[in-house]
Amino acid sequence: MISSPLLLDFPLPILTSRLMIRPMMPGDGRSIWQAIEESKESLNKWLPWSLEVKDWQDCKKTARIFYANFILRKDFNFCIFKDGQFVGGCALRTPDWSIPSVSMSYWCRSKDQGQGYITEATGALTLFAFQELGFKRVTILCDAANSKSIAVAERLGFSLETVAKGLIDNAYGEELCMAHRYVRFDSSGLENSYAYPEH
Repeated sequence: MISSPLLLDFPLPILTSRLMIRPMMPGDGRSIWQAIEESKESLNKWLPWSLEVKDWQDCKKTARIFYANFILRKDFNFCIFKDGQFVGGCALRTPDWSIPSVSMSYWCRSKDQGQGYITEATGALTLFAFQELGFKRVTILCDAANSKSIAVAERLGFSLETVAKGLIDNAYGEELCMAHRYVRFDSSGLENSYAYPEH
């Protein structure tokens, strides 16, 4: 059990061979908005939150809220950059510090999909969750029909824990969605592939 998450210190940004991953911050709103606008078709299909983004001001507000939550250790929302260009987001959300456990989520800009960026970023973030933040359980929740998201979880060695209805939102109707929940309990096997430089 982590007695006081507010006192956690850890190295940032997270660096991989190709990517820089840092907390979402005030000033990121326009870049995120552009990526969401370009990726609406794929995002709207799987991520109900994208339907609520109406203009870049929504992203500006969200970036500030997420940064405040990061400082308070309520959620850890990150931006992923390749050569200074925003390519997507990943997050460690709803931490339960009493266990401690956390849920990981991710999305990629449409034009940057298929390059392995999300696997690379989330592999490093999984290491970060276990080695720097001290979590003992990391989960990934996916729509059962979202094969790309499921593939990321499986490439990272997460084990299928649960298949059930009603674990995720359905933005398009009242029928409960079928979901897969994947889990890891340590970073074994990830160190060589997704290690990030020490600061």
